[in-house]
Amino acid sequence: MIASEMTVASRWWWRPGWTPGRSFYDWQVTPTQPVADKLVEIFAPVLSRLPGLEQVDVARLRVAVQGVGFVDGVKGVHLAALVAGARELLAGHAPFQLTFGPPVVAADSVRLPIALPEELLRVREDLISALTGVWIRERIPEFGEPLRPYLTLAHATGPMPVCAIEAALDTDGFADFSLDDTVSEVSLVELQRENDRYDFCEVSTAELLRVPDPVVERTIYDGPLFGTLPRHVTADLFTG
Repeated sequence: MIASEMTVASRWWWRPGWTPGRSFYDWQVTPTQPVADKLVEIFAPVLSRLPGLEQVDVARLRVAVQGVGFVDGVKGVHLAALVAGARELLAGHAPFQLTFGPPVVAADSVRLPIALPEELLRVREDLISALTGVWIRERIPEFGEPLRPYLTLAHATGPMPVCAIEAALDTDGFADFSLDDTVSEVSLVELQRENDRYDFCEVSTAELLRVPDPVVERTIYDGPLFGTLPRHVTADLFTG
């Protein structure tokens, strides 16, 4: 938990570049439906006891991976090229695992940090490669900044003591919480901020299509002399 923060502040302030009616393209990872349902169910009791927090519903549980830019600054032909490039690159990735948790209190929300797997980092690198294939690096949001992925469980709706949130999470036994999920695609969404909430409109998806490498069961006969031998071959060697 973040002990230095005395209070959380309302999530709903206008970030740089945002104005009413403006929207933003963003590449995001969406939890699978069973995991999303489970997260909302698990944390609903504790978050409902904290009136200064608004729990994120199932449809809005997202993990931001790489921003593209404000919609009004992206031409249709550029968007098509960005999506095509991302799809081609991400098709070379295999599905991989993410681990959520335990929860932390941020300046304006309660989050589940994600232990950054190398696969997600490589996915982000390919998304950036697709962007640099169309634009100069200076135009790419957060270019060169490290990826610190997280999933937001609840937004602060007003000032609230951090210690109260931390105490509630500790009381409910979330200090060692973790939950695994599998990422098989990345979604390009149009992020809209209206009526003190963010809504998502899915624009496209890029699937991770490469078949994972098979798990090879090792035997006592696997070694520098023979290499990895099938069981029927090893049997022939020692009985023939």
